[in-house]
Amino acid sequence: MNKIDILKKILPGLLPLFVFIIADAFWGTEIGLITAVIFGFLQLLNSYIKFKKIDKFVLFDTTLIIAMGVVSLFLHNDVFFKLKPAIINLILCGVLGISAFSSKNIIAKMTAHYVKDITLNPTQLRQLQKSARNLFFLFVFHTLLIVYSALYMSKEAWVFISGVLFYILFAAYFLLEYISLYFNELNRKQR
Repeated sequence: MNKIDILKKILPGLLPLFVFIIADAFWGTEIGLITAVIFGFLQLLNSYIKFKKIDKFVLFDTTLIIAMGVVSLFLHNDVFFKLKPAIINLILCGVLGISAFSSKNIIAKMTAHYVKDITLNPTQLRQLQKSARNLFFLFVFHTLLIVYSALYMSKEAWVFISGVLFYILFAAYFLLEYISLYFNELNRKQR
């Protein structure tokens, strides 16, 4: 699974957050949470109808949306729903951390599973581990921002941090990676 595929899988999980914000702005928190839970369920149903199987990521994401939404409704507090992106990030941090700081490179195994007939050489594995380390720290930073914004900031700030800022950080990271690769290749050619 490449970085674009990961991004495509994460994007649908952010849609219920935006649905929540829009519904909350018009009808209040309770209707916003109910709308987001229904939207998450409809996403799961759509995924099943479209692919004739349940996508594990969509199932997990929808289950988490429903659980956090129900807890938020029961306690009359939307903070649990707002923490959903942080929980997803923590899981990604776990996968990235194990891949970056141990001999068990989960990302390499996922890559081999999703991209058939690929064999990563030791240099590629080291680069993948380095990228996992960088992304780990990026996700930890973003997770902390989400938690802070969910607890202490406005809903608008939380929406920006949990959604738009994620894509800005991700794009900035890949831009820096591209620039670094470009200059490394330029230096290699000059030798």
